[in-house]
Amino acid sequence: MTEEIARVPDYRPEDFTLPDEAAKLLREAVPDNTSRAYQSRWRSFETWCAAQGRLPLPATAQTVAAYLTHLAVDKSLKATTADAHLTAIRTVHRASGQAPPDGLSARKIISAARRREASRDGRHGPRKSVPVLAADLPAIAAALDPQTPAGLRDRAVVLLGFALLARRSELAAFNISDVEHVPGEGLEITIRASKTDQSARGMVRRVHYAANAGVCPVRAVLAWLDYLGGCGITAGPLFTRIDRWGNVGTGAGGRYRSEESRDARLRPQAVGDIIAAACSRAGLPARGERRYSGHSVRRGGATSMLRAGADPLNVSRHGRWADGSAEFAGYVEEATGFGDANPTKGLL
Repeated sequence: MTEEIARVPDYRPEDFTLPDEAAKLLREAVPDNTSRAYQSRWRSFETWCAAQGRLPLPATAQTVAAYLTHLAVDKSLKATTADAHLTAIRTVHRASGQAPPDGLSARKIISAARRREASRDGRHGPRKSVPVLAADLPAIAAALDPQTPAGLRDRAVVLLGFALLARRSELAAFNISDVEHVPGEGLEITIRASKTDQSARGMVRRVHYAANAGVCPVRAVLAWLDYLGGCGITAGPLFTRIDRWGNVGTGAGGRYRSEESRDARLRPQAVGDIIAAACSRAGLPARGERRYSGHSVRRGGATSMLRAGADPLNVSRHGRWADGSAEFAGYVEEATGFGDANPTKGLL
């Protein structure tokens, strides 16, 4: 019996060439916010490597481990931040056609940094944002002056984020065309892409009018749309920049103005800052080291819906959590902790 000899493929340079259009589609597959984050973290890694006389690409496992130690120890950054830098480093390697450095040592360093944090702070698990609950909304709405452009916009951001259980990135991505008013019912919001819909198939979520007009997300969004229409803005991003002089849209400057946002769209970081500032202005108390953030309305909205008796499955689908999400299961447990679902209730 004759043994067959494995034939080595006769590759040509063309076999390793990627057409420009294919490269463009691959870049578009990564959300803009994620791409910017990767670029920022990679630049930080390159700068550190240059100072240390190390090669960033391809990097050795020892170089990556040393860099993560620098982040966790020298810069006292959180383990989650170090982990995000590791993801960026490995992603850039793959995108450049290089094998990602072995991550065993890096993962051990991140795990050790996480244990140090827990020991230092006397806590275990991630530090969660303070939730914005339904009872907090009147104070927030009262602290945002609807007679000013910023007050109108910020009220719509907070109330829509709460009712829609929206992520910062989703609020920042909304266009005016994504909002449809259904008279007598509320709003139909098209979410073109989200964390659990990376392929951008899109989905529609509906928000009802609220009985309390002062905290009604539908009225708040419609008021903001009316103001934009009065400024001649009928297309483009829903939530735009506003500078200190009240200029709206492309005429506004500010901290978040950049080449990437020529349409004056607020970036997710700005949306988070707006929500946190609104909570602070309303005098909502922080809890220890926990603070309000852009995630507070999503977390608080889900908690409020569950406490009001909404079906957990409906809440999960409304908020676009992945099926079996451990994060959402934690919200259910927190919201119904002493309710009928607690197995110790009535036990003895």
